[in-house]
Amino acid sequence: MNTQPTPNRPILMGAICLALGIGLVYYFIWRVLEAMANKLEITYSYKGVGIGPFFVVFGLYLLIVRPPSLKPNEMSPRQRVVYWVVVGASFVLSVSVFMWFKHRAVELGYDL
Repeated sequence: MNTQPTPNRPILMGAICLALGIGLVYYFIWRVLEAMANKLEITYSYKGVGIGPFFVVFGLYLLIVRPPSLKPNEMSPRQRVVYWVVVGASFVLSVSVFMWFKHRAVELGYDL
């Protein structure tokens, strides 16, 4: 059985992650803030607010860097450092967007 990754696999996975992230950002952040601005009754998900930006950054990483594997133990030391920096940056961005979302919701008169 051949387990070698194909060169197009990171591109496909990156495109899927990026599309999923953009969809989550639209559905859980943009649409909800628009409804809040119009003073509509809404429901929101903290998980959706946090995970959308993570997928956007990780999808961009996969599209730009195109790592040969997503398993850190199969990466070179340099690739592993870049991988963990991107994961950390994705996490920081997710927390930042979550805090911004909460601040914006309070500005619009919603108590989160």
